[in-house]
Amino acid sequence: MQKILGLDIGSYSIKAVIIWNDYKNYIVHQFFEQVIERKDGIDESSAQSQAIAALFAKHKPEYDVMFAALDSRFASIRRVEFDNIKKRDIPNFLENELESSSPFAIEDSILDYQLIDYTKSHSSLLAVLCKKESIKDLIETFEQEHLRAKIIDIDNLTYLNMISFLQVTHTQVNPEEGKEEEFLNSKNSCNIIINIGHSKTTLTFLNNKKILFTRIINMAGSYFTEMIKKEFDLNYEEAEALKCYVSSIESYGENENNKAKIVALILAKAASELASEIARTIQTFHEKNNEKIRFIYLTGGSSKIKGLFSQFEEYFKTPVKEMILKKENFSYNLNSAVLNSFTEVEPKLYKISQSLAIAMRGLPINGAISKINLRKGEFAQISNYDKLIKQIALYSSAAFIVIFCLALSYIIRSLTYNNQVQNLKTQFRKDVISMFAGEPYPLRLISGKKNWDFERYGNEALVLLNQSLKNKKKLVETLSEAEPPFVLKVLNQVSEAIPKSLYFEVKEFKIHESAVYIEAETTSSANVKKIIDTVSAISLFEQVTKNKEENKIGSNNKIIHFSFTAIFKNGEV
Repeated sequence: MQKILGLDIGSYSIKAVIIWNDYKNYIVHQFFEQVIERKDGIDESSAQSQAIAALFAKHKPEYDVMFAALDSRFASIRRVEFDNIKKRDIPNFLENELESSSPFAIEDSILDYQLIDYTKSHSSLLAVLCKKESIKDLIETFEQEHLRAKIIDIDNLTYLNMISFLQVTHTQVNPEEGKEEEFLNSKNSCNIIINIGHSKTTLTFLNNKKILFTRIINMAGSYFTEMIKKEFDLNYEEAEALKCYVSSIESYGENENNKAKIVALILAKAASELASEIARTIQTFHEKNNEKIRFIYLTGGSSKIKGLFSQFEEYFKTPVKEMILKKENFSYNLNSAVLNSFTEVEPKLYKISQSLAIAMRGLPINGAISKINLRKGEFAQISNYDKLIKQIALYSSAAFIVIFCLALSYIIRSLTYNNQVQNLKTQFRKDVISMFAGEPYPLRLISGKKNWDFERYGNEALVLLNQSLKNKKKLVETLSEAEPPFVLKVLNQVSEAIPKSLYFEVKEFKIHESAVYIEAETTSSANVKKIIDTVSAISLFEQVTKNKEENKIGSNNKIIHFSFTAIFKNGEV
């Protein structure tokens, strides 16, 4: 069983999910969250480092491997198209393509890509570029807490790891179609995963297990909080608490001056502004790709605001769904108090979907999986040197044992070589004696000596064998030139006399004293008469008499079985 930890480093909190992988049985075992404390004089990176340290110190999670992701705000993600290039040439072409348009200097950046489609004539890919400084800071943060991330991905791109396990609700969007399209295999429509977090909203367009497009909108939960803060002249913490308390965009109470109702109206306005930004992105995508939106999957901490799903569904005229994992693939550890709080009816993934998608990078997924890894070049994962030295020593010992065994084997083979040659000579001599029914005299002269010459013996045996074959061939030729027996002469004359166009198959042929008895088969009575007339005309015979004629059993009257006797002329036998 492998324990996989997915670490989501957000701007509001640090979230960690642990998945137990037990041979295709996946258990979401634990979920941890540590809110990032904002203090004067502490930048965001330092605050995140403190939160990571607090999370691991408090919960002490047990895991085998860790996967992490970089905040997509610190990366440049672009779709790039190429014509007529080979896969091995993509990195060089991509670097040249992005050099003039990248927001970061190429030499100070890490570049990776994910193929969307590839053919010999055209390739489409998603290019990811981020500053080396961002990866360096992230790795240093991990190392301070003695953490080691196997892979560093981009947060919203990790949703590709999840789509194979999403439970699909088949909702018929267009009644005229008369059938439902599958989420993963639909080729004329795509689906959007919208993650409304704290500082950003990410849009990930997916179709046929591929990411087609992605966009980041810097409008999310913190924007909602800022609007409340401005309206009521509160500090940020008070506004955040008020937002979480109301957490609804629906009508709240009957009194127009009700504070909660005002907050709901503010949240509704902010959600409408966000929906407008999302709509512009969808419109741009549709114009470029000519694909309709099948489903919108809404997730993220800020997506739990009451009424947001229905507002988005009405605004976009598209079904808006929660993200739910297939029950046949995933189960949940209900002994975990945190997990049990949102898995009572159906597992709600709005809070853990991002960290869960990051952890799924470690599952044995066929097909749809994110290939981005920003731990490249100088930041590539290096194993512990002590472990590496032990492995080298182990492999060296194994190599020494193999070489020693080979040397020992060579010595043993050298010592036993003469015995093997002697056995071979003995066996060859036995074969020669068996072939010639005794050992010829010339060969006895050779084998009678001590340590006799095997090569000379073999050459002499070959000469004798060739001579024997020539003698046998000559005997066969002599026999073939001799006068054939009388029986064969008779059979040959009968065969040559009967036309080849007639079906005539001899079943029995006997010569007794002065007559020949023949049983045969043909296809009709007319053919029987022709055959007997033809045989009567042969000069060997004086008289030909038909004995019997009948249909062959089981031939549907298609085969005639008959017999006749032909008496030889005087002096012919």
